[in-house]
Amino acid sequence: MSDIEINAPKEIDFEAVGFMSGLEFHQQIKAPYDDSEDALEHGSKLFCACPAYLRDDDPDFTILRQLRAVAGETGDVDVSAMFEKLKQSDTIYEGYEDTTCLIELDEEPIFPINPEALYRTLTIARQIFHLELVDEIQVNRKTIIDGSNTSGFQRTAMIAYGSDDSFIEVNGKNISIYQANLEEDSAKNVGRDGDTRKFRLDRLGIPLIEVATGPDMSTPAEVLATAQRIGELLRTTGFVKRGQGTIRQDLNVSISRGNRIEIKGVSELELLPEYVKNEAIRQKRMLDLLDIFKSRNISKRRVAYIKPKDLTPIFEDCKAKFVKKALDKGQKVVGARLPSCSGLLKYELQPDYRFGTELSEVCKVTAGVGGILHSDELPKFGITEEELDQVKKELNVKDDDGYFFVITSEDQGNKAVIGVRTAFQMWLDQDGIVPEVRAPRGDGTTGYLRPLPGKARMYPETDSRPIHLTKELQLRIESTEFELPEERIERYTSEFGISQDLAEQLAIHPKNDLFEELVANYEVDATLVASTLLSTLVNLRREGLDTTKINRSRLHEVFKLVAKDEISKDAVELVLTEITKQKGRFKLVELIAKLGIEKMDESAIEEIIQEVVDEHAELINERGMGAMGTIMGKAMAKLSGNADGQTVSAIVRNLIQNS
Repeated sequence: MSDIEINAPKEIDFEAVGFMSGLEFHQQIKAPYDDSEDALEHGSKLFCACPAYLRDDDPDFTILRQLRAVAGETGDVDVSAMFEKLKQSDTIYEGYEDTTCLIELDEEPIFPINPEALYRTLTIARQIFHLELVDEIQVNRKTIIDGSNTSGFQRTAMIAYGSDDSFIEVNGKNISIYQANLEEDSAKNVGRDGDTRKFRLDRLGIPLIEVATGPDMSTPAEVLATAQRIGELLRTTGFVKRGQGTIRQDLNVSISRGNRIEIKGVSELELLPEYVKNEAIRQKRMLDLLDIFKSRNISKRRVAYIKPKDLTPIFEDCKAKFVKKALDKGQKVVGARLPSCSGLLKYELQPDYRFGTELSEVCKVTAGVGGILHSDELPKFGITEEELDQVKKELNVKDDDGYFFVITSEDQGNKAVIGVRTAFQMWLDQDGIVPEVRAPRGDGTTGYLRPLPGKARMYPETDSRPIHLTKELQLRIESTEFELPEERIERYTSEFGISQDLAEQLAIHPKNDLFEELVANYEVDATLVASTLLSTLVNLRREGLDTTKINRSRLHEVFKLVAKDEISKDAVELVLTEITKQKGRFKLVELIAKLGIEKMDESAIEEIIQEVVDEHAELINERGMGAMGTIMGKAMAKLSGNADGQTVSAIVRNLIQNS
């Protein structure tokens, strides 16, 4: 091992290794299926009218399913589906009586595709990314049996393809856009119990637009900048949903001697550079490791003897608490020999991510185990040298061999060992980087998830007719115009006089259309409206208040009263706070009267401020205008939302100067 560099580098020369990356950007679309209040507020699902919003409350019911792999249109079973089938795990789905229907349970044929979702995704594809629209849209089934779809497949439709004009400019470089798809989102993973997976159905079926770039990014910084630009462009349309869980990116990464690796479902934008950098490092380190395999004569024939062995009797008197606790529950210790792998399990594939960690990830996804214990980290955790000597004897471990074991059920232990053997066979069979899907980890590294799917996973959706683009739809698409973010920022600063910072935030905010409505309909300060939408509502939500009660019509009511001088602009936050606390129906004017915050006329305001000035005459004589802040605070406290700060400030200043 002395000639092997165990530690992975922290950085890599991207040009030297031939780094390439592309993005598949997924964004939920807000599109009402009908004109119901829920649909207009939250949007609807893609193939039914269920409201499209995520829930955190306890589910009303659960169902148990076991999914199976089936052949696609080619007659073959997809490699990733076969991989999932080997797990043979059950799946529990959690649903809600009022927002989950039979379609999401796969108990009823789908409705016709959401027409507004279709229009909005087609319009984005054409008008934002300049893609060519397909003449006929065919909804397909994409086999996925990892439990994330009750049906065992995801519905997806290609809606547009790239041309020479299909690109976005990112820091002076053209990044090609080669395709856009309309898809249904998957169910939400909420954990697992042993080898039983658990998903929630609130997210299943929400419309997604997938925007795929070419492999044109040559540095991690370009990957981040491209994702940010696509996100800005999508948000500026007003057609997309916002918030946690509404955006995910799949990253495609390769190096010259590598292969395309897909990093699936990245939601932390700031970690994109770390994921692609570490994946480039991993591919380079994996290629080096395969060369070490060759030098040690680790072959497919030899790894075929990686077989599960019951090691439980060795640990019957083990002093390690976690081992004793597991055995008391009837679990087993199952292990296997790894030929000529001594010392290699601590070899880093990514910074702080060892080959042993990779085998552990393989065991987790293939068998649902918590992890592995291996020869390069033992003795440790209370496991003794004497016990390990017995393990090596039982597994027939030679000096240059490694070994590992798991503590779990016998069935899961056997699956884990078979999963590791299969992984070795794929690495050796490929003699290079195996095309695979990897899962993002919180530290910027990635873990093994499954083989990369092939063409066999796709076949037509039999419950959906081909969709022809009518002339009316095409005309509607072509007549829709979007402002680019930079154009909207310039208009907001020049037309409404708001600051550059507010304009930049508002330009890509989902309520920017409401901002324009309010400013156009009422004579109110544009900065007040912008800060209310961007800051006040966010702060109230962070305080745990139910801001869903502050809908568009309520905001219209509030700013209409401000424009009519019936409440002060400084009372807006107080009014909105009280709205969130109301139960049932109520009239806003009655609420304001109850709060006692009707706006006073200027003479009444001056009378109250004069009282404050008289009470603090000594302070004013001593400090003059230096007492302004104190007097202002006392006056605002007394007026309690009945007057604007600007009006109060002017009166305070005048009274102090003339006192």
